[in-house]
Amino acid sequence: MKKIYLSIVISILALSATSQNLWLGAEGQRFYDELLNRQAVKGEMGNYEGSPYMDDEFTEASITSSENQVFEKVPLRYNVYNDLFEVQMEDAVYNLRRGGIVSNVKLPGHSFIYSKYEYLSTEGEGYLELLARGTYTLYKKHQVVFKEAEPAQPYMDPKPAMFQHRDPLFFIAHKENKPVFIKNKRSLLKIAGENEKSLKNFLNDSSLKIRDEEDIIKAVEFLNNL
Repeated sequence: MKKIYLSIVISILALSATSQNLWLGAEGQRFYDELLNRQAVKGEMGNYEGSPYMDDEFTEASITSSENQVFEKVPLRYNVYNDLFEVQMEDAVYNLRRGGIVSNVKLPGHSFIYSKYEYLSTEGEGYLELLARGTYTLYKKHQVVFKEAEPAQPYMDPKPAMFQHRDPLFFIAHKENKPVFIKNKRSLLKIAGENEKSLKNFLNDSSLKIRDEEDIIKAVEFLNNL
């Protein structure tokens, strides 16, 4: 069982100042002021199983701002539960400020954008991972939920509090439109527009499953090749 911070996760670290912040460069102070939440807000500490992170370890990443400034070798990790990227600085771990300032974040093997999107009948916003690009662009939204601890019951042992990773949600953006949640085969065919019939035949012939990441990538790649 791991000790981690719930809510906004901030860990005060004793790190060497000689190498941790070299990625800031000449624009460092402006970056620090605009991209980071400078106040370290601690959450309540407790015992939990699982992890809110895509990867617990910090990885060197690149950040592109809305003004196309690129910052390389930034030590980041993605807190899926809070939908926040955490930046490792020399004195602490800070949250990367969400919103229009950040254009995209690239980790090894992963590329994220911050975007508004349509989810069922509501509008949301947050980080989406790019899976396939083209006239139809496919995104994935990672999901982690938190379950409170359950006390012991007759004939039942207590259950600890835990973070659980759930199946991701898939979104597709057509041209410059906002990404739209793909709930099922019907919603995928709807977004295909004039290509609906061709896509329907392709899905029937290939027996693809829309909730499977590899399969929905194949479906979007098919659309982009029409």
